[in-house]
Amino acid sequence: ITVIFIFAVLRTAYGLTSSDLTTLDSAVREVVPGNVALLVRLAFHDCVGGCDGCLNVDNPSNAGLEPLVEDLDAVYVANSLDTLVSRADFWAYAGQFALARAITNTNLACDTADANCPVPDLNISFQTGRVDCSTAPYTDVDVGLPSSHIPYANLTAFYADNFGLTEEESVAIMGAHTLGGAEIDNSGFSGVWVRGGAQLFNNDYYTLLLDDTWRQRDVSDDATDPRWQWNAAGVGMMLNADMCLIKEVELDDDGESSCSYDDCADSDGASIVQNFAASQDDWLEKFASAFTKMQATGDFVLSDVE
Repeated sequence: ITVIFIFAVLRTAYGLTSSDLTTLDSAVREVVPGNVALLVRLAFHDCVGGCDGCLNVDNPSNAGLEPLVEDLDAVYVANSLDTLVSRADFWAYAGQFALARAITNTNLACDTADANCPVPDLNISFQTGRVDCSTAPYTDVDVGLPSSHIPYANLTAFYADNFGLTEEESVAIMGAHTLGGAEIDNSGFSGVWVRGGAQLFNNDYYTLLLDDTWRQRDVSDDATDPRWQWNAAGVGMMLNADMCLIKEVELDDDGESSCSYDDCADSDGASIVQNFAASQDDWLEKFASAFTKMQATGDFVLSDVE
């Protein structure tokens, strides 16, 4: 694919050149097959608490990411990328590369009659200057990742406090869930968010949130450790943290809602979801802004690539 961040001459704190960027591209290409959604997920998890190229693999919220970190570090070391970028920069670049790959996948699968096709580039600029933690790529620090049952007010507060996102941007960044899904062995939840679209990057996530066939169910086989999620036949899966964007779900300590999709009142984010469902361009604009702010979080100064 042609990555959206290709430059004639690159000059940063690391003194990158166009040939160096080719090296980064080649390294990421070794890892990206089958890992598009995971690379975007890692980009988010790394930047909670500050983008520092370090992941606490003992935190259950990071389950499923350890093999990816191992693969990224293998190519990072084998290609001596430490002379070019920090691990945090490499992970940020890989996240942007993965988004570009997802957009390419989407456009290859596009129906020319679809008004949302083709999906335009996000035009997220790659910047360098992120600083790794001293034990990179691993840490034992708990950065406070959000719960899958987090309510809307807490969700938007989390994004505002951690990344400086607006309410619209908070709802927009959740659209990354258009990619990939959940696995029982990792999170205890099961299924893809968008049935038939787990490798595609578009606004289907928001369109599907408006479907009125969502029903909550416990997918755990352990009665002492329930996993309440929302399913709609032939549509996909949503966590409570997703559903709270559209509905004011009322949850108990286990995550079970006392109201159904039809009975729950609309949440404060419902109008934003409706707008993103109606306008993919509006969502992409807010998503790009949110992702850029997220990747700039930390105690460092980023340098533009010229």
